[in-house]
Amino acid sequence: MTVTIFNPHWQGFKRSLVTYTRIPLTVDWDDTIKHTPAVCFLSWVGIVVALLSAWPLWFEGLPATIQAIFMLLTAVLLTGGFHEDGLMDACDGLVGGWDKEQRLKIMKDSRIGSYAALSIWFALMLKWLLLTQILLSFASNSAHYGSALIAWIAVHSVSRMTPLVVMNTMEYVSAGGSKASSMIARLDAPQWGVALLPCVLLLLLDFSYLIKAVLVLALFTFGARRYLRKRIDGYNGDALGAVEQISEVLLLLCFMDALA
Repeated sequence: MTVTIFNPHWQGFKRSLVTYTRIPLTVDWDDTIKHTPAVCFLSWVGIVVALLSAWPLWFEGLPATIQAIFMLLTAVLLTGGFHEDGLMDACDGLVGGWDKEQRLKIMKDSRIGSYAALSIWFALMLKWLLLTQILLSFASNSAHYGSALIAWIAVHSVSRMTPLVVMNTMEYVSAGGSKASSMIARLDAPQWGVALLPCVLLLLLDFSYLIKAVLVLALFTFGARRYLRKRIDGYNGDALGAVEQISEVLLLLCFMDALA
């Protein structure tokens, strides 16, 4: 009976891992198999990515700068740059396009423009600098490894909630066919419970670090929705990736502020 109850969640989790990471899993994509929507497990995928990319923390002799760069590199390799690619495409299209149709067309173009290059450079640089400072701040704490790991998990788990909010409060738009369209889902209350559970557990672990971050992300999500509605009358997969990446930077900034 237990297997029957949790099997749809397990099927959805596997689909989410295969979609949003490069972790090799065998998944049966037959729609007749009962499964929870894969997007419900975005925050859970964030936990997996954070845990696997936190290996440099075990090497306490490494400088914080080296630990941070390898943590970021491992996370990018695990996801295949999935969200980073969305950030670049979104910045090229949303900033460089003159109207909705052109913006969507630019986002479908695989070539990298100046706005894409600038956005990914600043995003990665900010994440590296902030993560380095956070690791340095935790280094003076006897619980260095545990505190740094919780913060890193929070960054990857909570940041993946903002795309879900956008997805469930706006209309999907795209120029032509899109792989992202197959992953779009409007969540009901139980599915939101599945998605929010890791974030709730993190709040219970360390409320002080996350309360300001949640408020900042709420304001950012509100602003992002207004901006996307103005530029393309909705959202697409690239916009979701951009929202997730900016959320990571904001979370790191909030943690840095809390530690200071």
